[in-house]
Amino acid sequence: MTTGTEIGQLGFVHSALIYQSQHEYLDVVTRFVSEGLAMDEAVLVAVPSDRLALLRDALGPSEAPAGLQLVDITEAGRNPSRFMAMEGSFVDDHPDRRARIVSQLAWPGRTQQELVACVEHEALVNGAMDGYQVTGLCLYDGSRLDADVLADARATHPLLWRGGALQHSADYAPDAVLRRCNRPLPGNPGAVTYTVRKSADLSPARSFAVNYAGWIGLSQDGVEDLQLVATELASNSLMYTDGACELAFWRDDEYLVCEARDTGCFEDPLVGRLDPGPCGPASRGLYLVNAISDLVRTHTTPSGTTIQAYLRFEPSSGPTG
Repeated sequence: MTTGTEIGQLGFVHSALIYQSQHEYLDVVTRFVSEGLAMDEAVLVAVPSDRLALLRDALGPSEAPAGLQLVDITEAGRNPSRFMAMEGSFVDDHPDRRARIVSQLAWPGRTQQELVACVEHEALVNGAMDGYQVTGLCLYDGSRLDADVLADARATHPLLWRGGALQHSADYAPDAVLRRCNRPLPGNPGAVTYTVRKSADLSPARSFAVNYAGWIGLSQDGVEDLQLVATELASNSLMYTDGACELAFWRDDEYLVCEARDTGCFEDPLVGRLDPGPCGPASRGLYLVNAISDLVRTHTTPSGTTIQAYLRFEPSSGPTG
């Protein structure tokens, strides 16, 4: 069993609380946050807005104490693949202090595709944050989430909170979870497609995307986002594969999907999830795709990779020019 005293002697501590009541939620989280602030640690709390209101009341002061940052995760972590960048930036902003991060990425109401991305994030963060002075507390609503989501929480977190103390998870197996998450992605037989074979094809591919977006009535902001996503995905394929990139676009309920298929193998699942800085053009491109998109899913094999970027559909307020 790991105690709170031992946490300060460790690097990255990745724990999950599967709570059964609002009382348990508030009790563990407020003690966790208050302990961190008392130890002069930087604390990030990223939970849904209704939970933020409860925590503000429980923590007492009307204004957040120094060192505490509160974030609505339904906006900041809408795309689970970009939340790791937020965590990394928060840690980098406090290089001389240990950090505590409270997050509720798998909130009730997430789609199945989103939940797969959530569990993939939780499995990957173990390696991404290894060696960093960070204590993470990930929250799961045991009364509202499906049993398989809770099982994934136990498999991706080496430590679990039980009875107010940390215990090792007997089900911890993040590599097995990552293999399971790397599943084939559903396509759409009615999608419109454009093949990018060389850099000269990028400009007409953007025009193709714009025309399709205008035809379905996407807003101007959405058109600009789609252009950037399609360009970055196709450019990444041209840079790192010998074959063509097949772009596909379709409407999926409230989303527009931009898919890129190529013959490359996506060897590093962390690419695009952390800010690569000015170096590494491919990492920068995929980082932008994650930053813009509401969901990004990837399936890769030795013979090819598929990336799907979901953009929330916001219709145009008038005719496009």
